[in-house]
Amino acid sequence: MPKGITDNNTQPAYEKSTRQYNNTWEFLLSALLTDLSDLIHCNLKTLANGAKTIQSLPADQYNYIEKPYFESCPGKHMRHILDHYLCFIRDLNSGVINYEQRDRDHQLESDQGYALTIIQRICSFLQQLCQNNTQDRSVRILLCNDVTLPQGETTKSSIRRELQFLQGHTVHHFALIATMLRFYGLEVPRDFSIAPSTLVHEETVKHSA
Repeated sequence: MPKGITDNNTQPAYEKSTRQYNNTWEFLLSALLTDLSDLIHCNLKTLANGAKTIQSLPADQYNYIEKPYFESCPGKHMRHILDHYLCFIRDLNSGVINYEQRDRDHQLESDQGYALTIIQRICSFLQQLCQNNTQDRSVRILLCNDVTLPQGETTKSSIRRELQFLQGHTVHHFALIATMLRFYGLEVPRDFSIAPSTLVHEETVKHSA
């Protein structure tokens, strides 16, 4: 059981948790706002898109690597995404988030059902942040060990900034997953792998034409 999240048997959080937006504009702009609640719901929406994509995949393609074209599979990217959320959840209360100390649970990259369960638990945790009216506060991020950096050096951040990072990091890896799936001949919704800022720009151009 990943640290910081608890199991439950309720309806999947990613199916019931996403805020209902009146239109595409409202959702896209929420990803660019600084309000903590909006950022949480943007992460929930993004994770829900990931869950739907996982559910639609044939079982043999979730962990299939098409060499020499790819060195990883959709499941590995999903595991990497979820690992970062789990680090955020595990370390949030301590005030020092270490994204390098990931569990790297290989079951996440091979078992679609297990990955969906973890997405549900992550979404439940994010929902709880909203329900508790969690306020933004400072946190520190432990930097990756590097020859140019002292071991254990940290940098300043905030809950808000890390939610922005997690959402952007997730969309980046969704783009890599989408490339693989399209290579396999599968249809992928375009907005699954496009950054909200890009979609906002495209909407702006379309409406100004």
